Amino acid sequence: MVPVALPGRAARRQLRLAVPIAGAALGLLALVVLAVPLGRRSAGPPPMVVHGRATLQVRSEGPVEVGAQRMTIEVPRGASLAGYAGRRRAASEGQVYVRALVLRSGEVRAVIVALDALLVSSDLEEEVLRRAQLPPRTCLLLAATHTHSGPGGTWDNALAEVAGNGRFDPAMRDSVAQAVADAIRGALGYLRTGRLAVAQVEWANGPAVVRSAGPVDPMLSALQARDETGRVVATLVIYAMHPTVLPPSWRTASGDWPGAAARALEHDTQAPALVLQGAGGNATWSRDGLPADPPAAAQALGTRVAARALDLLETAAWTDGAPLACAVTLHSLPPAQASARVPWPLRRAASNALALWAEPFAVRTQLSIDGVRLGGVPGEPVGSLALGGGPERFIGLADGYLGYVEDPARAARGEGESSRTYHGPGLARALDLLEER
Repeated sequence: MVPVALPGRAARRQLRLAVPIAGAALGLLALVVLAVPLGRRSAGPPPMVVHGRATLQVRSEGPVEVGAQRMTIEVPRGASLAGYAGRRRAASEGQVYVRALVLRSGEVRAVIVALDALLVSSDLEEEVLRRAQLPPRTCLLLAATHTHSGPGGTWDNALAEVAGNGRFDPAMRDSVAQAVADAIRGALGYLRTGRLAVAQVEWANGPAVVRSAGPVDPMLSALQARDETGRVVATLVIYAMHPTVLPPSWRTASGDWPGAAARALEHDTQAPALVLQGAGGNATWSRDGLPADPPAAAQALGTRVAARALDLLETAAWTDGAPLACAVTLHSLPPAQASARVPWPLRRAASNALALWAEPFAVRTQLSIDGVRLGGVPGEPVGSLALGGGPERFIGLADGYLGYVEDPARAARGEGESSRTYHGPGLARALDLLEER
């Protein structure tokens, strides 16, 4: 049957009725988005397993075995690069690296991984666990160096793609996960009796400077493992400073200054070197005295950090049987909450948008090595949290990514790095980063 067309007057009448109805529907939808919380109100207790991880508490004071491995990650031309908003692609082939260090004493087997990448998403970590055949009760601290010129596309998340991690690329995600798994297995397969030296210093005249508000994390921490013959097995350095020396226009995969520091350490020690971030959410790098050429500036910064770490280790005490402990904890997170900097009329809409991808739970891995406590943070904590966090030395960008973790008071006022927070002022407390815990 062919429908009969309405007379012109009837059609106009129908249109006049439809327009206000459609307008009312759109207005109601806008009201809901702007005023009604659409995400979860609160998370209950964490489940038994979060992102492939389960709680763990182990300790040993026996002899220590050590192992390390470095693997190459090939980044082909045209691949996504992570680090800056929008979508960048590599203009030429490049390489970055993943380095793994394993410490084993009695029933404690601690795995520390430094990945040349912007971040480690929860699903990337799950894929690593699967490929490395690691059980949920594993002591794993998998952290990104936070280079802003590393392989992108490792997170299947639309907002993360736009925000800077690059368009999701399953092949690249799998390539990165496989390289991490291979590094872990290689380190586990080459364990031998070792000795450890651990040292820390407050580097008051270091290259890290504040970029927003609050103090920077001034600590430089270094750990070195050697075998019984005195040969270096691996070096671990922790220093808080954003790896943004290579600008958004850079189009070749690079480890930025952490990669340069690792290369300098490896040249000196002939062993893998892991360089990780401290509480660097509000820390950038001083431009004073650096070359104008970005790769040369990254090299200069990395060389300076490496040299200070090696100087620090020169006077460190060595021990054959350092106490080694590991704790893995699971945390319920606050609901998604846009920054106080977002204008009030739009804040609920922004919170609702964040709720589309916000994680309800998080994982933290904490290590104690010869009395030095290292605590992974799944995000970018600011320096004041490190200074007020008691004896724990924070390692940022570890075992997930929740955005920036600002001091609660500054986050509530919309100051500092609060514009980059996704879970409001309560995130630091939910992750047990505050000393009153």
